[in-house]
Amino acid sequence: MKKWVMRVCALALLTGALAGCSAPGIADDRVKVGLNLATRDEFLTSMEAAAVKAAGEENVKLEVANANNDQRAQLAQIEDWAEDGYAAAMVVLCEDAAADKVLEKAGTMPVVFLNRRPSDEALQSRSNVVYIGSREIDAGRMQGEYLTEYFTARGVKSPRIAVIRGSERNLASSERVDTAKSNMEESGLTPRYIYEDDADWERAEAQKNFLAFLKKKPRVDAVLAANDEMAIGAADALAQAGYAVADIPVVGVDATAAGRAAIRDGRMDFTAYQDPVAEGAGAVEAVVTLLGGGKLSGVEDSIRWIEYTPVTIENVDKLFPNDQ
Repeated sequence: MKKWVMRVCALALLTGALAGCSAPGIADDRVKVGLNLATRDEFLTSMEAAAVKAAGEENVKLEVANANNDQRAQLAQIEDWAEDGYAAAMVVLCEDAAADKVLEKAGTMPVVFLNRRPSDEALQSRSNVVYIGSREIDAGRMQGEYLTEYFTARGVKSPRIAVIRGSERNLASSERVDTAKSNMEESGLTPRYIYEDDADWERAEAQKNFLAFLKKKPRVDAVLAANDEMAIGAADALAQAGYAVADIPVVGVDATAAGRAAIRDGRMDFTAYQDPVAEGAGAVEAVVTLLGGGKLSGVEDSIRWIEYTPVTIENVDKLFPNDQ
């Protein structure tokens, strides 16, 4: 680590990018890096905490900004960092399609995208760009497999399924949901999708919208949600509308602490664990490696994949023993 800091300082003396790095008497000689979050939910907050911890261990001064789902604000924040001489930026995109604009605002800074994948074109546009995240189709496949097994075991050929997506601005939403649907259909089910809504990844939005639909008292056989927050919102709406939640499988993605609690108390039946620590700490590792001129391990085509893990009542305590 000391050798890496010396290399960065030497570069700063030539470019002025990190003024003060070598000057005696300067108390804070850490490398400045920005982490820009699209928003703050339970998953991204856990990821942020992991990044902050890793940054503290790597002599990195991490500035965290929340764009509050405003793409223009995110671009302005990144532009400010570039103008202020930040060494690198880590970005959770508000809109996947904005990756090119993010890179434009970042200038020559290395950029590590995480959690929300930019286009392949953006990733391949220059050598100091990396993405760290999970294959969303894997999460959708796992959801589809769980629901297929559930309904096949009960002899239900055409389950009535409510679908709650995240946001059309994020590829993760469509990849998860569409893959789950395809998996069920290719496995022999003929589901009826009785409800589809974009709840912008938010629990309250999912609950409010789904509850309005449930006032008509339709038959609901399952809920397919693109993340745990929306799955919990849907489960709460079912309970509020008088449905027997224990008889309706609700599936999500992320295995957040709230999602794991919902698995244990029966409000959710399945989730796919996406590791926020691996993403947050991995992003810091990527920044350090890129700035040091090294080669990041486990990267192919500018992507490091973090594997999903299926979580049900059968394995939640084994996977997360520290929850208790």
